[in-house]
Parts: sequence; structure tokens; C-alpha cells
Amino acid sequence: MRNKRVRDRVLFLLAIKPPGKKVDFDHIYEKVHRDSKATRNEIENALNELITEGLAEKANSEFLITEEGRKKAWNLAFDPEMNKSYRYVYIARWYYKHVEDLILPFLKHRPVSVVKVFSDEKDPINKVKPIFARYAKQKPKKYNYINTHEDLWNYIDMHAIDFIPYVHSQPRSQYPDWFVIDVDAGDTIKSAGKLGFQLIKEVTVEIYNTLREEFYIDSCIKFSGSRGFQIWATFDKPLGNFDVYRDAIKVVQKEVEKRLSERYDEFREKYGTIIDVPITTSEVAHAEKRTRKILLDWSCLKLEGDVRAPWSLHWKTCLVSVPLSPKDIDKFDIDKADPIKVVENLEHLRGLFDLKPSEPSLLKKSTRPSLDLFFG
Repeated sequence: MRNKRVRDRVLFLLAIKPPGKKVDFDHIYEKVHRDSKATRNEIENALNELITEGLAEKANSEFLITEEGRKKAWNLAFDPEMNKSYRYVYIARWYYKHVEDLILPFLKHRPVSVVKVFSDEKDPINKVKPIFARYAKQKPKKYNYINTHEDLWNYIDMHAIDFIPYVHSQPRSQYPDWFVIDVDAGDTIKSAGKLGFQLIKEVTVEIYNTLREEFYIDSCIKFSGSRGFQIWATFDKPLGNFDVYRDAIKVVQKEVEKRLSERYDEFREKYGTIIDVPITTSEVAHAEKRTRKILLDWSCLKLEGDVRAPWSLHWKTCLVSVPLSPKDIDKFDIDKADPIKVVENLEHLRGLFDLKPSEPSLLKKSTRPSLDLFFG
């Protein structure tokens, strides 16, 4: 059994490399020995077996995988005994081939934060080591830009799996391009399992309906890739500076709560002690005071604020930040954000995050008088 696992580990290590990438034996030994404690002789024997079977090749003193070997490695991406970061990188390389045209418009012409995943030093089988790359630490700052398919794959080749664009296109912009509400639950709600997740979904739809019915704002919804949701909108002209956008979310939260208050008895009966009244809040600070509330989080709306792109994988879960129709949210469960299921359902999903600019005059009037100063 140990030899089989050594063979699998060698194959899988080669499978996460870009096509044509060659590595020397010392690299293979270092990684496979770390994960399995295999000896040099065992690793050499595994390599020779793979070469004999046409799953790997030797070029001079280096090794690379064949296309047949890459296909053979597919099942290892779902094997919990394999290195977790390798599983995530392999899945990302497969997944982004299917959605690169969909994610790229949200990355173009703006700085992008990326999360690269590598092996955790202490537990490479069960944990990943994330490296957050917002910009190169030099003066002046050198931001990450992903404007082409080639740019995207250059980052994926460096183990980037999570793409988090800035909310503004210009590095020193004074207002965001996107109006983003991050719907996040307090710890008591999160720990309530399916019941808590159902509450988050119900409040997310209420926010969507409030924007549409009270402010005539079209918006799009996506799963965060973890446990929450995000609602995005864009306007035909800026609402104001970052402060104004944050204040606008506070206005939306008050209107959402007003609508929810008409159903407090229904919510108490359905959700019991996992909620407080009011149900929602826009107070980002003091998380310990909102364990039973749903937060309408505005904290990404700031200079150099970033937000996970639609269609991106989440580095913690390897689930997709998948767009959703408000009509489908009630039936949505986290398993549907699995990359394979997303790809299988792509024809239904691909049009669900088509942001159309809205005219924000009603929201503008409701926010604060200083908006008039912004517009002069």
C-alpha cells in the first residue's frame, strides 16, 4: 500500500505542474518525502513505473507528466490522503479552463489581490498555507493586473486559485465601481447549520428585493464560496465617495429591517433563539455583539478594498463564488458550489451576473445631504 501511495504522490506532484514543466529528482524527492517519508529508492522506483506505463517522461535529468498521466491523476484530486494544496491547484487548473471568459471581465483594468496556496509545513495533507499577494512591496507599489487570459494563467501557474479584484479601477480612486453588500452571519447563526444557512439565504433575498422595490436598483447575487452571500450593483454615475457608499448600505439595512419587522413573529417561530431583534445590522465593529444578527457589511468599500470575483474559487474551501438567481437561492446548498457541479450547470449559470447600471437617485436622496456637495 505504501508503494502505491508513493507512486500516487509522485504522479500527483507532476500533475499540478503547467504543461511541459520539467522538474528534477531532488524537487520530487523533497516534496514526496515530506508528505510520505518515502525513501529515495522508493521514489525512484515509483518514477520508473510511471515512465514505463507512459504516465511520465524523462528528459535528460528531469521529469514531466504526460497527458495520459495528467488524466490518470484526476481521481487523486478528491483523495483526502493527497496533499491538500496540490488537490486545490489541480482542481483550479481544470476549473478555470471552463470559466476564464466569465471571470476575466471582473479582473480587467483594475488591481487584483490573489491568494496562492502552498503546502502547510506541519500538516500538508489536511491544511494549506495561503499567501496573500495584494501588491509587490516596493515603492511605488506594483499592483497585480490580470487583463488577458495569459495573465490569468501566469498566476494560476504560480498556484493562485483565488482572485479578489479591487472595487475601484484606478489605484487612487475616490469612489468604487461596484456597490457591494457582503451578507455575513454572526457566530450563533453560523453554528446553527442548515437552519442558520436558511436564515442567511432568506435575508439575502430580502436585501435583493429591497434594492429592487424600494430603490429601483438592479443587483446580482453570488455565494461567497464559504458561508455567506454578496449582492452587487453598479450605477450609471457615482453615488459619491467611499463614505457615501458605506452610508448608503446603512440606509439599505434600515429599510431591510423595516420590511423584516412585519414578519418578526414568523422569524421567531422559524428560527427560535438563533436570532435577535432587530435581525440585521450594519455595525461592522464588535462582532461579539452581533452573534445572532445578519451583518450587511460595507467594509470592502474603501480605498484598496477588494472583493472576491464572481466565478473565483475560495482558497479556504475550493468552492466557487457562484452567481445565483434570487429564485434559486431557497434551494441552494453549499454542495452546488462544487467546481464540478458549477461546470456541469454552466449554461444555466453563465448569465446570472450580468451587472446593468442602475439610476441611483432614490438611494442618493435617502443617504445624506452631503451628496449634493459631492455632485456640486
